[in-house]
Amino acid sequence: MRFEMFLMSVVLTGTVAAASAQINSSPTGDLGPTVSKSHPIALSVNYTATIGNAPPGSCDCFLLNGGSSEELFHVWKNIAAVAQVTGSRAGKIPNSQQGLSLLTYMAGPRYSLLAAHRFTIYGQFLVGGVHGFDSYFPKDDMRSSGAANSVAFAPGGGLEVGVRNWLSVRAVEAEYLATRLPNNVNDHQNNLRISSGVVFRFSSWRLNR
Repeated sequence: MRFEMFLMSVVLTGTVAAASAQINSSPTGDLGPTVSKSHPIALSVNYTATIGNAPPGSCDCFLLNGGSSEELFHVWKNIAAVAQVTGSRAGKIPNSQQGLSLLTYMAGPRYSLLAAHRFTIYGQFLVGGVHGFDSYFPKDDMRSSGAANSVAFAPGGGLEVGVRNWLSVRAVEAEYLATRLPNNVNDHQNNLRISSGVVFRFSSWRLNR
């Protein structure tokens, strides 16, 4: 139930942002990078697929489906600050009767490069935490829990395509997500996370009015 509420909040946030952007977009023709002096703030709403592996150390991969939102803030030249929240869910883990829900919350720097007209490529490194729940997290002392927390980090990058001065399409974002949730083996998880969605850009012309 908490996961569904999270996804609903992401969709609602994106809908409100889209309506605001369409009404309040500035008259400039800037199509990228995602954030700049002319468009210092951006909000993305994405579908996110996460590929995990279970049991630990095996290649018995499984898919978690979910959604994510990123807030970007222009810092200097092609450098931006990113805040990201992602929620994902798998109904059943291989070789287990349990499912798995993950909520990550991370932040870090992003470097963007306008590769060609409308096309922006970027790399980023995010650090934060992960909350795992609705699953089974065994510990060394034979205790177990249905929820756990750990640090998380995610280097990655992506490609965005400018559509309007207030709108870009995130064609793909790929991240290596590392977490340290208890698994009674090595307490380490390696995940591949792929996202795609839309980015709403807010102009300094409108923000300074």
